[in-house]
Amino acid sequence: MPLMNWDQSLDIGVEKMNAEHRDILDAMNIVYDGANAGQSGPAMMAKIARLGDITTRHFADEEAYLARIGYPELEIHKGIHKKLLDDFAVHAQAIAAAGGVPTSAFFTFLRLWLSAHIKCIDLKYGNYAKSAQKAA
Repeated sequence: MPLMNWDQSLDIGVEKMNAEHRDILDAMNIVYDGANAGQSGPAMMAKIARLGDITTRHFADEEAYLARIGYPELEIHKGIHKKLLDDFAVHAQAIAAAGGVPTSAFFTFLRLWLSAHIKCIDLKYGNYAKSAQKAA
Protein backbone atom coordinates (compact mmCIF):
# COMPACT_ATOMS: atom_id res chain seq x y z
CA MET A 1 0.00 0.00 0.00
CA PRO A 2 1.51 3.36 -1.00
CA LEU A 3 2.06 6.28 1.32
CA MET A 4 -0.21 8.39 -0.90
CA ASN A 5 -1.98 8.08 -4.22
CA TRP A 6 -2.33 10.82 -6.79
CA ASP A 7 -5.87 12.12 -7.14
CA GLN A 8 -7.64 15.11 -8.64
CA SER A 9 -7.38 17.09 -5.40
CA LEU A 10 -3.64 17.40 -6.14
CA ASP A 11 -4.18 18.81 -9.66
CA ILE A 12 -3.11 22.46 -9.67
CA GLY A 13 -3.87 23.04 -13.35
CA VAL A 14 -0.23 23.34 -14.47
CA GLU A 15 0.62 20.06 -16.18
CA LYS A 16 4.43 20.32 -15.96
CA MET A 17 4.22 20.93 -12.22
CA ASN A 18 1.59 18.19 -11.83
CA ALA A 19 3.98 15.77 -13.56
CA GLU A 20 6.80 16.78 -11.22
CA HIS A 21 4.51 16.43 -8.22
CA ARG A 22 3.70 12.89 -9.42
CA ASP A 23 7.46 12.19 -9.63
CA ILE A 24 7.87 13.33 -6.01
CA LEU A 25 4.93 11.18 -4.95
CA ASP A 26 6.40 8.17 -6.78
CA ALA A 27 9.76 8.71 -5.05
CA MET A 28 8.02 9.02 -1.66
CA ASN A 29 6.17 5.77 -2.30
CA ILE A 30 9.43 4.02 -3.24
CA VAL A 31 10.92 5.08 0.12
CA TYR A 32 7.76 3.99 1.94
CA ASP A 33 7.58 0.63 0.14
CA GLY A 34 11.25 0.02 0.84
CA ALA A 35 10.77 0.74 4.54
CA ASN A 36 7.75 -1.59 4.66
CA ALA A 37 9.87 -4.29 3.01
CA GLY A 38 12.46 -3.90 5.79
CA GLN A 39 15.09 -2.06 3.78
CA SER A 40 17.54 0.10 5.70
CA GLY A 41 21.13 1.23 5.53
CA PRO A 42 22.69 2.44 2.28
CA ALA A 43 19.83 1.14 0.10
CA MET A 44 17.30 3.19 2.04
CA MET A 45 19.54 6.24 2.19
CA ALA A 46 19.92 6.08 -1.62
CA LYS A 47 16.12 6.16 -1.97
CA ILE A 48 15.89 9.11 0.41
CA ALA A 49 18.69 10.93 -1.43
CA ARG A 50 16.86 10.37 -4.73
CA LEU A 51 13.69 11.84 -3.21
CA GLY A 52 15.70 14.84 -2.04
CA ASP A 53 17.24 15.31 -5.49
CA ILE A 54 13.87 15.11 -7.27
CA THR A 55 12.38 17.57 -4.80
CA THR A 56 15.26 20.04 -5.06
CA ARG A 57 15.06 19.95 -8.86
CA HIS A 58 11.28 20.42 -8.74
CA PHE A 59 11.52 23.39 -6.39
CA ALA A 60 14.01 25.06 -8.75
CA ASP A 61 11.74 24.37 -11.75
CA GLU A 62 8.71 25.64 -9.86
CA GLU A 63 10.44 28.82 -8.73
CA ALA A 64 11.59 29.50 -12.32
CA TYR A 65 8.01 28.99 -13.52
CA LEU A 66 6.66 31.34 -10.86
CA ALA A 67 9.19 33.98 -11.91
CA ARG A 68 8.13 33.59 -15.57
CA ILE A 69 4.46 34.13 -14.77
CA GLY A 70 5.18 37.04 -12.43
CA TYR A 71 3.72 35.31 -9.39
CA PRO A 72 3.52 37.99 -6.66
CA GLU A 73 4.18 35.56 -3.79
CA LEU A 74 7.36 34.08 -5.28
CA GLU A 75 9.62 35.11 -2.39
CA ILE A 76 7.20 33.64 0.16
CA HIS A 77 7.05 30.45 -1.89
CA LYS A 78 10.85 30.26 -2.00
CA GLY A 79 10.93 30.58 1.79
CA ILE A 80 8.46 27.72 2.16
CA HIS A 81 10.59 25.56 -0.14
CA LYS A 82 13.70 26.35 1.91
CA LYS A 83 11.91 25.38 5.13
CA LEU A 84 10.70 22.10 3.59
CA LEU A 85 14.18 21.22 2.35
CA ASP A 86 15.69 22.12 5.74
CA ASP A 87 13.14 19.91 7.52
CA PHE A 88 13.76 17.12 5.00
CA ALA A 89 17.51 17.35 5.70
CA VAL A 90 16.94 17.07 9.46
CA HIS A 91 14.83 13.94 8.93
CA ALA A 92 17.39 12.47 6.52
CA GLN A 93 20.23 13.06 9.01
CA ALA A 94 18.24 11.40 11.78
CA ILE A 95 17.48 8.42 9.54
CA ALA A 96 21.15 8.11 8.59
CA ALA A 97 22.12 8.22 12.28
CA ALA A 98 19.61 5.43 12.93
CA GLY A 99 21.22 3.16 10.34
CA GLY A 100 18.93 4.14 7.49
CA VAL A 101 15.69 3.23 9.26
CA PRO A 102 12.93 5.78 8.51
CA THR A 103 10.58 6.74 11.31
CA SER A 104 6.83 7.16 11.26
CA ALA A 105 7.46 10.87 11.90
CA PHE A 106 9.32 11.04 8.57
CA PHE A 107 6.38 9.52 6.71
CA THR A 108 3.94 11.82 8.48
CA PHE A 109 6.12 14.74 7.41
CA LEU A 110 6.14 13.53 3.80
CA ARG A 111 2.38 12.98 3.68
CA LEU A 112 1.58 16.37 5.20
CA TRP A 113 4.23 18.10 3.12
CA LEU A 114 2.96 16.83 -0.18
CA SER A 115 -0.76 17.16 0.43
CA ALA A 116 -0.75 20.45 2.35
CA HIS A 117 1.86 22.11 0.16
CA ILE A 118 0.16 21.20 -3.11
CA LYS A 119 -3.45 21.65 -2.00
CA CYS A 120 -2.88 24.95 -0.20
CA ILE A 121 0.33 26.62 -1.36
CA ASP A 122 0.76 25.40 -4.95
CA LEU A 123 -2.92 25.65 -5.78
CA LYS A 124 -2.61 29.42 -5.23
CA TYR A 125 -0.13 29.79 -8.07
CA GLY A 126 -2.15 27.38 -10.20
CA ASN A 127 -5.17 29.65 -9.80
CA TYR A 128 -3.00 32.71 -10.45
CA ALA A 129 -1.69 31.15 -13.68
CA LYS A 130 -5.24 30.38 -14.85
CA SER A 131 -6.36 33.95 -14.10
CA ALA A 132 -3.33 35.38 -15.91
CA GLN A 133 -4.09 33.25 -18.98
CA LYS A 134 -7.71 34.39 -19.04
CA ALA A 135 -6.64 38.02 -18.77
CA ALA A 136 -4.13 37.71 -21.63
